[in-house]
Amino acid sequence: MFSNIFHTTSQSAIPDPDGLIINPLVISGVMTEGFQIPPSLSVKGNEELAKKIISGIWGKRGVFTCTVANTLTSTIPGVSDAGDTPELTLFTPAADAELIVLGKTVCMKGIPINPGGIPTPATLTISALNLSGMQHHIINAGCKVVPNIPFYDVGGTYGESIVTGKSVKDVRMLYERGILLGELFAKDNDFVIISESCAGGTTTAMATMMAMGVMKENLVSSSSPKNPKELKTKLVNTAFEAAGITIGSLADDPLKAVECVGDPMIAVNAGMIVGASKHVPVIVGGGTQMAAVIAVAVGMDRSVVGNIIQGTTRWLVNDPNSDIEKIIMGIDKDIPIVYVNMDYSKSPYEGLQAYEWGYIKEGVGCGGSSVGAIISSAGKITCEDILDEVHRLYRQILGIE
Repeated sequence: MFSNIFHTTSQSAIPDPDGLIINPLVISGVMTEGFQIPPSLSVKGNEELAKKIISGIWGKRGVFTCTVANTLTSTIPGVSDAGDTPELTLFTPAADAELIVLGKTVCMKGIPINPGGIPTPATLTISALNLSGMQHHIINAGCKVVPNIPFYDVGGTYGESIVTGKSVKDVRMLYERGILLGELFAKDNDFVIISESCAGGTTTAMATMMAMGVMKENLVSSSSPKNPKELKTKLVNTAFEAAGITIGSLADDPLKAVECVGDPMIAVNAGMIVGASKHVPVIVGGGTQMAAVIAVAVGMDRSVVGNIIQGTTRWLVNDPNSDIEKIIMGIDKDIPIVYVNMDYSKSPYEGLQAYEWGYIKEGVGCGGSSVGAIISSAGKITCEDILDEVHRLYRQILGIE
């Protein structure tokens, strides 16, 4: 059962001069006075701005998008746990996309797991989408392993390893086509959720943000509780040397930063944020990978600030080995972080309990889709409802009776 946890003000309705009744909560289509963030969600950063954005789309129609891409950075041993082996990380984005659209994988057997047998965060994404009934679309920014489903194709190619210093081809084209897609998805929806599946992407995100000077140290997360910070820092230093850049040297050229040390997803999704946010609010679904996307979008067009929130998970926000709040504050203090209070600690399945032990944390827009589901349902969908659906889906995928 859904529980309606939206709180209304005790203030009386106000008659206007023509004798009509005006609800003080809803003026010009935007909920204002008395609006409260439901218990299933929490906010870091500018809470008043978060309330303003959320109240404006409360109970309204959203659309979920997930941009998939490969970077050969993920095949470097030790960089990514988003696959049972480094080579299998190339299958993860395609498999995640297939799971979202088909409910099963075609490009590989089973579902994407990390070496500990922990399931992809797409299980949470799909559960949120199932409950909310939101439309969902896949964008191929550049995959070496292409998903076997219908998708939007921007004409990109998979990213090279960042150690080459030449990571992404046709970066300007990818960005501009992302703008077109963002505008397209904003046309018939009240808000747009933009997310990713790109294994190895925290390393390319780190490199991109350091090249832009957004951060000067490794603050990005990892799908493992043992964040390989030394390895990532070593790879970024090697990449900078190959590209002939230094920390902050590309502060005024975000796309050049992506071209040198980023990945195709960053370019496309940055464009989508710029294109969509000119028309509707945007929920940027993801963790420190999507922080790099936000950094590039803000660097290209600062007008996005004020109409975007980052939607993520409690696991990511509370990660002791990364600092999403510090990263976002380094980009702009007026980008609120709204996170879903999912808790797998009492789940009967060890693979899900592992999220509470520091594994996975984010990915495939699981936080953004959950935040969007709660918003679009005006709080009728809760974390408990989503967890019940995760369990049902988990049993279905794994064939558990």
